Amino acid sequence: MRRRDERGSSLLLVLVVITVIGLALSALLSRTDSAERVSASLRDQTEASYAADGAMEAAINNLRNSGYNGESGQRCFGLSDTLSLLLFNGLDSATVTCKPDPKQVVVHCQDASECNRPDNALLTLGQIAGEDGLTVDQPAGSSLQIHGKVVSHSSVTVPAGKLSAGALSALGGCSGDLLGNPLCNLGELPGGDDPAYPSPLSSVPALRALPACTTPGSVVTFLPGYYDDAVGLSAMMKSDSPCHGSTWWFKPGIYYFDFHNESNPLLDSGDNVWTVDGGNLVGGTLSGSSCASPLDGATAGVQFIFGGDSRLDVKSGKAELCGSYSATEPPIALRGLTSGADSPVDSTGASALRPTAVSLVSKFGLTATPSRLGAVDGVAATWKSSVADDTAPVTINGFAPPGPIPAGSVLRSAALKITHRHSDITSADKLDVSLDVGSGTPLTASVAGVAGGTSYQTETVPLDASGTGSLAQAIYAGTFTGASVALTAGLPVKGDTEDIDAVRLELSYTPPALRAAGGCVVEGPYPSSTSACAMVSGRVSVLGTVYTPAAALDLSVAPGAPVVGAGAVVRALRLTALGTLSGVAIDVPNDSPAFTFGVQLTAYICPGGLICPPSGRPALQARIGLVDANPSAPVAGRRAVTVLGWWRPG
Repeated sequence: MRRRDERGSSLLLVLVVITVIGLALSALLSRTDSAERVSASLRDQTEASYAADGAMEAAINNLRNSGYNGESGQRCFGLSDTLSLLLFNGLDSATVTCKPDPKQVVVHCQDASECNRPDNALLTLGQIAGEDGLTVDQPAGSSLQIHGKVVSHSSVTVPAGKLSAGALSALGGCSGDLLGNPLCNLGELPGGDDPAYPSPLSSVPALRALPACTTPGSVVTFLPGYYDDAVGLSAMMKSDSPCHGSTWWFKPGIYYFDFHNESNPLLDSGDNVWTVDGGNLVGGTLSGSSCASPLDGATAGVQFIFGGDSRLDVKSGKAELCGSYSATEPPIALRGLTSGADSPVDSTGASALRPTAVSLVSKFGLTATPSRLGAVDGVAATWKSSVADDTAPVTINGFAPPGPIPAGSVLRSAALKITHRHSDITSADKLDVSLDVGSGTPLTASVAGVAGGTSYQTETVPLDASGTGSLAQAIYAGTFTGASVALTAGLPVKGDTEDIDAVRLELSYTPPALRAAGGCVVEGPYPSSTSACAMVSGRVSVLGTVYTPAAALDLSVAPGAPVVGAGAVVRALRLTALGTLSGVAIDVPNDSPAFTFGVQLTAYICPGGLICPPSGRPALQARIGLVDANPSAPVAGRRAVTVLGWWRPG
């Protein structure tokens, strides 16, 4: 057999080996390149992450040092909701956008100086014998719910149905079906002290006239201030008034109700009870047919403050009052005063009002001067009759009070004091006076006078005895600044001499005052005593806090409708169900997360770019909360920041 030729086989083997080695080297080089690309990509991502963190921190620091609080018209970063950071780290540019979250309400009670909610849902302070702290009148199948603690200095009575509360403690007895573990007939009452919330008023606000009432079903607007006419308010809110069925809107602010229908003759006579007999009473920022709740962050609410024996009774229709949110005090919407009293002002005796000018043309001539007529000193203005039944008129001006008389003041008494004499002992002189305050009909009076002699006599000439004349009206309107007195002396005998030593005006009036609850409002026991009354009664809903420590309340509760939204401190409370109840009737808010409101921040990074548009895939997103001592007036640089979320989209 012939041997096969094996020439060239070595070359083939070499080529195979070279190919395998080449493929291996190629794979190795490719893997090395991929690793380098991965490393570069990771390095870029890390740098972008650092850049995004820096941009986000810059945005947060910008907000911390601003006064932005999410109010209408504001922008997160001054003039814009977009913060542009050009080459902020020397290489890259970034943009951060801001979108505010709905505001959160901070409810907390760290200490007495920083507590914006009551400790209890209901605290009753009364200890009048025979008066329950809490009485619930409801159907047998009903259950009244109170979210929070109930603390009573007396007793709790639930004749029918059930009462559910977070906790209940009472110094007195408890009767009825009380759910949970009520503690009654206690020897002491932890957490039962009067919080003594200070009044926002240090003086009586401006007297307000009632608005026009002309159109049924309209919105009748009231302004904050002082109201003293319960009969007028009631007439407006009757079911048959010219503006019946309206929304009675009390704009945000403080209202002081101290009715004087029983004591001021200028007002229509009646009880000091404001009765709502139809329509919809709303106090606070108007939101549809209701008011904006402070529990949702509304800072513009009302506070209705009642003084004396003034009362509100909502017999028909309904009333809703919303307090004002504050980070440091409860949103009190209804208050009864516990201190203060009125004090008459007397301009009498040495303080009587005196003349400052006298007409030059009179029969008294140059003897009639302000100095002669201003003091009892024996230095008189003198006139001598020239015929029988002679008269001598003289006009005396001035009589200004030492200071402004506030509107709403009530005249108590007024009189001219005229010190005079005449010489003829066989006759009596006569004095006619007319007092003009510059508006209304002048007040007139006559005095028969006295027999002649050497001694001076002082006549008291009463003026405006009814308390309804022009002087009383000027004092009530706060427009009395002085008066003009036309005095006419009459002498029946020729040759008689009249000496007028002094003419003074004595006034006594009662200015408006912040008055503690009084009269039937503080009498008890309510309701069994006929001399006792509730300060507020009927269908009234308070989205805020009630503080009436000296007064009882008698409120109607509709199913699903709370009567108190942020706790109540009262002397006594009576609740009457308008059907089978559901939902919470009295609430006190829970403490909230420690932020006022939040914003959502989104960061975009543009490596190496000068301009960075806020588009495409964001590099980082965050949600932060801003905390301020006073959310309505943040202090730049003193704001706390809470990071609520921090994530990288991917």
